[in-house]
Amino acid sequence: MMKLEFDITKSFDKDMSVFSSEQREMIGKQINFVSQSLLNGKTAFKENSSVPYIFNLKGGLDSSLFLIKVDQDNRMIAAVDEDPIFDKISLTLFRLVNRDQAENVYKEVGEAIYSKIGIL
Repeated sequence: MMKLEFDITKSFDKDMSVFSSEQREMIGKQINFVSQSLLNGKTAFKENSSVPYIFNLKGGLDSSLFLIKVDQDNRMIAAVDEDPIFDKISLTLFRLVNRDQAENVYKEVGEAIYSKIGIL
């Protein structure tokens, strides 16, 4: 059975730190709910995620970056990468931001990642 692996960045940790422990617990539950759906049909993932900006990557590559609804006010920016060799899905959590900033931060995160590895 395919496994789910989380990679949490320092930026995401910093974003989470401003929330109360109760809010962090609720956010964690939603992240688990949405990410578990990646393993069983992707319905909740598809209903709660979007791609607000298309990056023009070199070599015909597609971006794996998504904007995921965490709750009414907050969005998570994360990459979803399937690894069939190791039978796993990696979910890299980059940022957790207010929905009003989400699309701009999504674009900034993507540009930073893809420029750094030279495919933008």
